[in-house]
Formats: sequence, C-alpha cells, structure tokens
Amino acid sequence: MTAPEAADVAAVGDGAGASGPFSKQTLTIVIAVAAASLVVAAVLTIFGDELGGRSSAGVDSYSSSAIGHRALVKLLEKLDIPVVISRSDSAAKAAHGLLVIAEPTTGDEASRAQLERLADAAPRTLVVLPKWFGSAARGKQWIEDAYLLPVDEVQHTVGVLGLDHHATVERASLGGRVTADDGLDVAPVSFWLPQLIASEDLQPMFASDHRMLVGHLERTNGRHLVVLSDPDPLSNAGLRKPENARFAVALIERLREDGPVVIDETLHGYAAQPSLTRTLFRFPLVLATLQVMMCGLLVVWAAMVRFGPRRAAPPPIAPGKDFLIRNTAALVHYGGHHGHALKRYLQLTVAAVRHAVHAPALAPDAMTAWLERVRAARGGTISLVALERDVETATTPARVVELADLVFRWRMEMTHGTDGRT
Repeated sequence: MTAPEAADVAAVGDGAGASGPFSKQTLTIVIAVAAASLVVAAVLTIFGDELGGRSSAGVDSYSSSAIGHRALVKLLEKLDIPVVISRSDSAAKAAHGLLVIAEPTTGDEASRAQLERLADAAPRTLVVLPKWFGSAARGKQWIEDAYLLPVDEVQHTVGVLGLDHHATVERASLGGRVTADDGLDVAPVSFWLPQLIASEDLQPMFASDHRMLVGHLERTNGRHLVVLSDPDPLSNAGLRKPENARFAVALIERLREDGPVVIDETLHGYAAQPSLTRTLFRFPLVLATLQVMMCGLLVVWAAMVRFGPRRAAPPPIAPGKDFLIRNTAALVHYGGHHGHALKRYLQLTVAAVRHAVHAPALAPDAMTAWLERVRAARGGTISLVALERDVETATTPARVVELADLVFRWRMEMTHGTDGRT
C-alpha cells in the first residue's frame, strides 16, 4: 500500500471525513434564496415597467390632476370599452380601432415627426389639441395651478397635422347656431374659454358658425383624422360633469367602430425602450421561449452525473489478491528491495522443485549439482548455476523482472519437462 493510500485508509478508519462549511439544511436554504432572487430579478427586468404604477400631474392618461386624462381611461373601462395605454407601436395596436393622441407635446423636431407619423399611420386617429399646462410640487399628483398655453404653440401643433395654411385656433365662447353630426348629437356643457379651430380641410362634426369643436378629415389614403380642438370635455375636471362624459363616450363610440381605444403616451415621454428579453416573454413568443427553456432543462438533466439512487462508494481497500499484490510491489519498489525479493523467490522456487522431484537431503552446493544433473537428464535449457549467479548480481528493476521470468521457466522445465512430459 502506498503512503498516500495508507493515509486515506487511516482517515476513513478514524471517521475524519471532510465536511463542507454549511450543513445540508443551510445549503438548501442558500440555494433556494439564490434561485428566488434570480427569478425576481428576471421578472423585474422583463415586467418592471408594468408592475410599477405610474403617477403624473401632466396632461397624460397617467395623471389624476385636473388637466390629466386618467378619468377617461377609468370611464371607458367601466363601460367595458377596450382601452390600451400604449408606450410603443401605437398605430399598429390601433389598426382595428381608434388611436387617441391627447394633447401631444411638439416642442422638438423628433416629437413633431412622431406626431406626423402616428396621425398618418392609424386608420382612425383622434387628436386632442393641447390647451393647458400646470405646475406641481415634486412627487405630487395634483397641480398647484393651471395656465393656458399660448395660442401660437397650439397653432404649431395644428401645422404638424398637415391641415390647410388657413387653419387657425381661436379662444372664444360658443355662439350662434351650433351644428352637430348626425352621429354626434350630444353636446358638452359650457366650459371656460372654449378653444375652437377654423379650417377649410376639416368637415364639422360639432361646430358653431365657422369654428369647430370637432372636425373630421378623410385623407387620400383612406385614413381618417378627427381633431378635438378643446381637451376640457375629456379632462379629469371636465368629466365630473355628466354632459361632458356623455359627449366623450359618444365621440369615441362613433370613431372606434367596435375596436379598441389606444391612447398613445409616447409623445408625453413614456415611450418604452425596445427589449428583446421583454419581447421573448410576451405572447405568443413566450410559448417558444418556454419550449426552449424546457429543452434546456432536459439537456442539463441528461448531462447530470447520475439518475436514480446514488451509487455506493467503493471500499477503501478493494477485495481480492490483486490489490494486495499491487501495493506490495509498490512498497518493495519504493524501498529498493526488489533484489532481495528476487533472491527469496529463487529460494522458494528451488525448494518447490526439490519437493517435486523428491531430491535427497544434501548441502546447498551438492543440491545444486544434483539438480543440474536432473536438468541435463530431462533436456532442460536453463542452468541453475547461471541463474543463481545472475540473481546475485541483478540490480535494476528491468533485470529483476527478466530473471524472475527465467526462474519461473526453470521451474516449469524441472517439473514438467521441455516438451510437457514429466
């Protein structure tokens, strides 16, 4: 047995097996916490924007302030009208419904280009012109005061919509004869300083003289653009009055044609960044993603060390003579005693031959001579005298192995003869 193997056997015998830094229960808890943390991190990465509620004090559909449009979303939901607050691909989502762009921000070139693309891409688009802006303390959902936007800024938004150059925005009371479209016979209540639009391109849906509250334009590509010049009938403050709520619902029902209502929020700075991970975990791609994950788990399972019960550990010392012979040979070689082992092997072999041929009791030299005469009589080829001389001088392991083979062959010749006859 080698020294390292003897140390291992001693360690096992003493019961000093190596132990990990944690108990099995503690290790299970650590692995469970790590796995749960990984799952939570993945969920937050993919769905973090949807899980967290949004608050605003502006003119968007997240806002609960007087000038916001959160109440419009809630009203439509209570009436079972499908409504979507969109942060990406708004025109595509409204392909079979109505796209609502409420009080868009057009202060930079990118916003103006985005408004122009959206208004031209959706089949039916309702653009609500801006009118108000407010100020609120940081983190507050209520504005401290509201202010009218300059008419020039509203006029600039009208220009982005591609209306005629004579289209103008005015702020004046509704007066004179009020005309309404056949499908829009519900009038809003009076509101403070109405904002109206005059345009030769727009067909009036709700108008007073030559100024319109709601105008309609059918483009050459078959797409419909509807402009609501004043946002007050759709704002949180305006919807507190039943007449405004009936007007808002009637207008949207007329335009959506039983499709969903998609409220765009990209023009208010809420555009969602593209995410491959988020896309892979949305229906229907989530089905393919789950299939790939299941295949990956099966591959990992198949690559594991074992299936079924754990295989029993082999004993420290293997049964049988092979283990003993190998370790004895290793110890002899390690101690440099191979020459002594060869001499002892020759002595035991000579004794076995003497017994087999019924040799008489003689002195060692006389016995060697007697065995040589027996070898000559039986036609043996290996001389015992030469074999004893070579064994005395053998020093290298290779020579020892060679002579050990000769000793064995000499024994076979002496006991069985060279041709297999006794």
